[in-house]
Amino acid sequence: MGKQNEKLINNIKKFEDKMKNINNKSIESYKKLIEDNTLTKRQAEVLKCLNQELGSGTNRMIAKKLGWDINRVTGRINELRNKGLVTYLNDFYDAETNRTVNVWK
Repeated sequence: MGKQNEKLINNIKKFEDKMKNINNKSIESYKKLIEDNTLTKRQAEVLKCLNQELGSGTNRMIAKKLGWDINRVTGRINELRNKGLVTYLNDFYDAETNRTVNVWK
C-alpha cells in the first residue's frame, strides 16, 4: 500500500472518530439545509454519503457508495464546493484509473 493510501486511511479513521462525537447541533443544521431547500435531493445524498458514511472520499468512492455514475457525483461535488459545504482534503492515487484525484471532506 502506498504512502498516499495509508495517509487517506489514517485520515478516514481520524474522521470516523470525530464523527462518533458529532453533536446534535450539526445534525440539526444538516437537516435544516435540506428542509429549507438549500440543497437539492442529490446534493443532500452526496453530502450525507461523504459526511456520515465515508468521512472523506474521492468522486469515484462516493459514486460507488451511492451506486451512481461518477459524472452524477462530480457535478454535485462542484455545487457543494461552491456552497462551501465540501472542501479539498488531499490527493489520492486511484489505482483503478492510474490517476491522482482529489479527496473531499
